[in-house]
This record gives sequence, C-alpha cells and structure tokens, in this order.
Amino acid sequence: MPLFRRQEYHYNSSMTLSLRSILPLLVTLGCLFLALAQPARADGRADWQGYSWQKFGIAKCLSTGAALICPAYHQKWDWKRNQWVDIAISIDGATGRLDLSQQLTNRDPHDDDDVCVTMLILDQAGRTILAHHQNWHSRHRTVMQDNFVLRSPNLAAAASVHIGSKQCRQGSHQDDAVYAAVLVGIVP
Repeated sequence: MPLFRRQEYHYNSSMTLSLRSILPLLVTLGCLFLALAQPARADGRADWQGYSWQKFGIAKCLSTGAALICPAYHQKWDWKRNQWVDIAISIDGATGRLDLSQQLTNRDPHDDDDVCVTMLILDQAGRTILAHHQNWHSRHRTVMQDNFVLRSPNLAAAASVHIGSKQCRQGSHQDDAVYAAVLVGIVP
C-alpha cells in the first residue's frame, strides 16, 4: 500500500488564456518595480556609497544680509572612536559664492584614517548644481582645518544641501572617480 496517494493534474486551456491576458500587466509592473528599486540619481547621494549624510533645505539657513549661514555639520567618521568632521557653510546666491570650512578632529590616541567628506548643493528639481569632495589623511591626536571658496552661477537656485562623510577604507583616492563623474554632470 503506497504512503501517498497519486495526484492527477489535468490541463485546463482557460489557464493559458487568463495568463496571456495579464502578461502585459505583469511585465509593466515588473519594469516599474525595477525602475523604482534603483537609487534615484537625482537626489545627489546615490552615487556616494557608505556615507553618513545630513540634508537640510536652504530655508534652514539664516540670512545675514547678503549671505546665508547654513546649519553646521558635526558627525563622526568612525562611530566607535572620538573622531569628528565639522563643516560650516555660508552661501551668497547673488555672487554665486559658497564659503566652506572643514575641520577634522582626531582625538584617538592611536588611529590614523583616510576620511572622505562630500558636499552637494541641489536645485529644486534635485539636480546637483555644486559639488565638493575632499580626501583627508587624519593622523591620531590631530586637528586639521581648511577653507574653500566654491563658485557656481546657479547657486541662487540652491534648494538643499547634502553633506556626508565616511572613513575611506580603500585609501586616499577613494571616490575620486565618483566626484569626477558628478562634476562632468553639472550643467553650468
């Protein structure tokens, strides 16, 4: 006596007709899912992998007459260590000038790191209108600071600022190619 009863399956031609009628719908839904599942390049950050990002709208920047002073960025580049990136930004949309001050504070007694810091300015449509990327080598127990002046004729159209940092485990040139590609994509 068999332990399982034999199952019999019969082909029903209506199954093929119903599958054929919904096949275009399934293909359309599949394509839509794939399109939405990809990171949106328009938000500026999709190409930059592994960053800890902070985003704010230009409306969060305080007006001081001609310039806007934006919220400060303060973030660890290595979550388990006392190592910090600080960034201050002021924007003068009328002249197209952005002043950027970066400071790396490495309070760890032994750990040296390569650190990537990226800033992106996006317009209302989500297009990158200005980008800055810096690779730093931070030695233990050091504070480093540098100031940068960036210019863009489109700076008055700025809608949001994205600032990100990370430990660059692949070395001092990590993400240089991403930065070059982003710069090529900026429309003057």
